[in-house]
Amino acid sequence: MTYPSFPEQQNPRPATVKPGVAVGILIAVIALVAFCITGFAAPGFLLGKGPGLSLPVPTSSPTTTSSPTSTTESPTSTRVSRPRITTTRRPVPPPEQGVQVIVDFLAKIAGSDKPGAIALACEAQKRFMDDKIDSLIPLGSRVQVTSVNGTSRFVLADVAGVAKGRSAKGIVISDRKADGGFCITTFSIRTTG
Repeated sequence: MTYPSFPEQQNPRPATVKPGVAVGILIAVIALVAFCITGFAAPGFLLGKGPGLSLPVPTSSPTTTSSPTSTTESPTSTRVSRPRITTTRRPVPPPEQGVQVIVDFLAKIAGSDKPGAIALACEAQKRFMDDKIDSLIPLGSRVQVTSVNGTSRFVLADVAGVAKGRSAKGIVISDRKADGGFCITTFSIRTTG
């Protein structure tokens, strides 16, 4: 059996891209890059003008809402928005009892009552308080609470005044005990002048 032979090509021409096609591809790539950059730089760019997504209105009490919503714009289209999750927290003032323990601790230091100051410390901290008082806020120092922060479990008080005859500032922390009362956990006071 003989097979017909194909005529051999004498001068095969290498495949080339026509200049018009190359320019078209280049323009398409530039347009795609510009579109992507604009989409990331201006996220609202892809959303249409009109009713769109509405932002949640802040509430005054802590709430968590999670519900998908859908609205019908016309008989043939339905728009589904993402679930909205809104959490609003109001700062809670630190417990007065925790602040009072710090004020009492500083008053004991100012009044040179080291045993009274140590008695206000948490049990695990009492053995360190003697040396800590001597090195950071010696007896007779006049330091007062300037501001307080915290939660229902602890109070952090910024303090300022005079320690070692020089200006001083720092923090004092009180923690809630198992019985519900507060005790001094730690403090750090440094002279600044």
